[in-house]
Amino acid sequence: MVRYTHPEMFYLFIPLTLVLIWYAYRGRKLRMGLEGLGTAPVKKFLLNRLKYSSIRLRSRLIILGIIFILLASVGPQIGIKLTELTRQGVDIFILMDTSSSMNAEDVKPSRMEKAKYELGRLLNNLEGDRVGLIAFSGSAHLHCPLTEDYSAAHLFLNMMDTGLITSQGTDIAAAIQLAFEYVEGDDKKFKVFVLVSDGEDHQGEAVSLAEQARDLGIIIHTLGVGTPAGGPIPIYDEKGNRQEFKKNIKGHVVTSMLNESTLDDIARITGGIYIRVENQVNAIAPLLKEIDQMEKRELKSHVFSQYEDRYQVFLIVGLILFLVEFLIPTRTKKEMVWEGRFTKN
Repeated sequence: MVRYTHPEMFYLFIPLTLVLIWYAYRGRKLRMGLEGLGTAPVKKFLLNRLKYSSIRLRSRLIILGIIFILLASVGPQIGIKLTELTRQGVDIFILMDTSSSMNAEDVKPSRMEKAKYELGRLLNNLEGDRVGLIAFSGSAHLHCPLTEDYSAAHLFLNMMDTGLITSQGTDIAAAIQLAFEYVEGDDKKFKVFVLVSDGEDHQGEAVSLAEQARDLGIIIHTLGVGTPAGGPIPIYDEKGNRQEFKKNIKGHVVTSMLNESTLDDIARITGGIYIRVENQVNAIAPLLKEIDQMEKRELKSHVFSQYEDRYQVFLIVGLILFLVEFLIPTRTKKEMVWEGRFTKN
């Protein structure tokens, strides 16, 4: 793994390239000028006093020296040591409802945005835990595998919206089943699922999957986003502008209400907690407390954490090239005497 402390120095290669082009053009003109020198004996007398092969070699050494000095100036660093980090933590899978009902605005600015805000606060307070994301509506999909890189998890969380999965509906059971497939090893007691939804389970199998989770020792905490009174579901165009509200087959506006009973049952069966997320501040606090109190296990990961400067190599090579260039002679040792049409050593 390579990185550079001063990558902006790469811009110096632009003027260097222009100089090389000019140098090549000037050298070509010089050779053409030498071709026009008088008779062959005259050219031999003038040219043999100089070692043009040496001159060309010295020029190339200077160019290479400059290139290596410029490479040294960008400050190359190489990650040379793979460091093993040991942390205490648990594996957390966030199961995020991305069905269209999460667009309802009974929670401001919307259920989806409020859920993402609270989950962002959760990520900000984690330390040593791994976190993964599963998005679900009519089907479930792995959105982000388990990772200790919270910046990446934030990025994937921000990408979640109600258009992420084309199949509509709310299949909580599919999300739980998919999470089962990605938990590793036999230490299920170090796994926790965080289910975030408005509770509209269209398939009705979520409680059965919760019982399986309990038998495996997996805790499921649930966050119910919305209000019991509910709100209409806005429909947006491709530009994000609200067009209308979702209607049923009779043409009446659909009101999506928070279904707390399903979410509360899932949490109760697995030993988790249920939290209603409305417009309150710090809604996620009880969940953070529960995760913090869980028994932790050692989690190991390998990272390139140590970098060493390698500019010295390029600097030394550049200086050696300059030294060699300085030591190469460009004049012949033999003196040639001009004697008209002939020359004598």
